[in-house]
Amino acid sequence: MDIEIQGLTKRYITLTALRNISLNVAKGESVGLIGSNGAGKTTLLHILMGFITFDEGSAKIVGKSSTHLDAATKEKIGFVAEETGLLPWATLLDIAGLYRHLYSQWDEGLLSHFIDDWEILTDKRMRSMSKGQRRLAELALCFSCHPSVLLLDEPFIGLDAVMRLKVLRVMKEMNSQQGTTIFHSSHILSDIEKIADRVIIIREGEIQLDERISSLKSSVEKTFVQYYGLSKEEVAWSEE
Repeated sequence: MDIEIQGLTKRYITLTALRNISLNVAKGESVGLIGSNGAGKTTLLHILMGFITFDEGSAKIVGKSSTHLDAATKEKIGFVAEETGLLPWATLLDIAGLYRHLYSQWDEGLLSHFIDDWEILTDKRMRSMSKGQRRLAELALCFSCHPSVLLLDEPFIGLDAVMRLKVLRVMKEMNSQQGTTIFHSSHILSDIEKIADRVIIIREGEIQLDERISSLKSSVEKTFVQYYGLSKEEVAWSEE
């Protein structure tokens, strides 16, 4: 298993962000994590990356406890946060120069391909780029490291429909051709169906559903509506 989570609970002073979460993600799986804001998605991903601690249970990624990730393990994990995490004063090429020394699987040619195909600006500092351009830069850098596991928190933020499809196509190829494990959250339910084999619905820190998409009796959108009690109009509006 690339991801193993058992009985995971995370408490803050005024709330419990995760309640007894248990799930496994096998090598080569593509799993979509959905839920409303505050459901616990980001907390779960940050725990897997070792950014925050937890109170009960266990969390492993690529066979290592998330609380003790060494450099060799981190090199296998590609992570893109919901909020931009790249150096704001640096350009894309500045950061690429750093990644070149940190990742043994770094692929300069692949980055050049993304820069050309996605029309990413290379002469602007991250803080001066649009939200969509920053997101494309983050994804291009992440994918060019050839990670064996992708953890993506709302990876399509700021991207228009054309760019979403291009990124989805790359993710699909990484999963089907290279066996990359993908665990990602998204509010765009139609995109979950395009890339994921399995969907997990989380609500108020608890898993409400963990099912293969092929086994669902209805679409991901309708299933989400069922568990969150939303109208189809509310779901459609949230995806615009």
